[in-house]
Amino acid sequence: MSIRDESREERRQRAVESLGIVESGHEDRLDRVTRVARAVFGVPLSSVTVMDHDRALFVGRAGFEDPESARTDTPCSLVTDTGDIVTTDDARVDPRFAHLGAFKDNGLGFYVGHPLRDGSGNVVGSFCLMDAEPRRLTDDEMAEFRDLAAWAQVELLADAEASAARSTQQALLPAEPLEVEGVRVEGICLSSLSVGGDYYDYGLIGRFVHVAVGDVMGKGVGAAIIGSSVRAACRAASPHVAAGRELGLAVDRIERAVRTDLQRTGTFVTYFHAVLDLDTDELWYVDAGAGLSIIARADGSVQHLAGTGLPLGLDELQHITETTRLGVGDQLIVMSDGVLDVLDDERDWALEVGRLATQPGPDGHGLLGSMVALTERRLSRDDVTVVVMDRRP
Repeated sequence: MSIRDESREERRQRAVESLGIVESGHEDRLDRVTRVARAVFGVPLSSVTVMDHDRALFVGRAGFEDPESARTDTPCSLVTDTGDIVTTDDARVDPRFAHLGAFKDNGLGFYVGHPLRDGSGNVVGSFCLMDAEPRRLTDDEMAEFRDLAAWAQVELLADAEASAARSTQQALLPAEPLEVEGVRVEGICLSSLSVGGDYYDYGLIGRFVHVAVGDVMGKGVGAAIIGSSVRAACRAASPHVAAGRELGLAVDRIERAVRTDLQRTGTFVTYFHAVLDLDTDELWYVDAGAGLSIIARADGSVQHLAGTGLPLGLDELQHITETTRLGVGDQLIVMSDGVLDVLDDERDWALEVGRLATQPGPDGHGLLGSMVALTERRLSRDDVTVVVMDRRP
């Protein structure tokens, strides 16, 4: 391989890694393209293939189940190496296919592959059809094949963008649980789409433990952008809370920071923010239209933390600070409204969540493990976010 070819392969490999497809693997949307291709052309096999170093990853496939093969064992390597459409009327007598074990072992006689490129022109994959019998595509069939390859390319790059957005959003959430003086805080955020409008945050500022959960009206990338701006405003305002009783003023400041963006985009944010004083056990909180927070008490009772505030972005009302106590054995549980989609009864959600909080979860993580399991079993139309502040003995 020449120095020029090595440089091109190095750029191509970096482009493949930037897709994130190597980690995520099999993609349903790419399978859909290959299933349509089989039906349109009447072939038994079709794939979307990505070359990762010496591996050929079949990230979309129809007609076979193998997730990968050696790069040198598939004709898709010819497409990747040349950057051209590769086809053969009869692979059985074509010297380019003589060394390909997959073709010889399965008695394949036809192949056509189309390069898939990223925005910079790097060949990151190939879209192909395979058949047992030799054949030649007509001009009309080749035009249809190019159209399907364009669809495969859009889906491949869309998956990459979604994966990158998902990774970025997850990276903005707390990296690990917070544990301080018998208090443990941890959370989950399960998006209904690749990214969502929910976010949560927590941290320790002086002797105060902060917990915040925001839920942007809507889903997807637009909601995620607004959620990130609310998170940034929350991070900026929280250090100015010298005492929990000043929390309402901090939420006022958060709303002023994002109000213009919310009004221009025609959206709003339900928001809950709580502050625990480690020295006095006092818990101050502001509920801005969320209404889905409880304290599961050590004695088995459940206290609903009702608030009177409106969501951020609807009106310029002062946010009222409420107060209660979080004693030893109590759990503060803050949720977004996507949780209601996975519970049994929306009316008795507080009692159901209280019961789940006292039961061991399926993976040993208590309430959060139960919520993950419920979300996997039931279809949620919205993002599911849960944060638990546990005051342990």
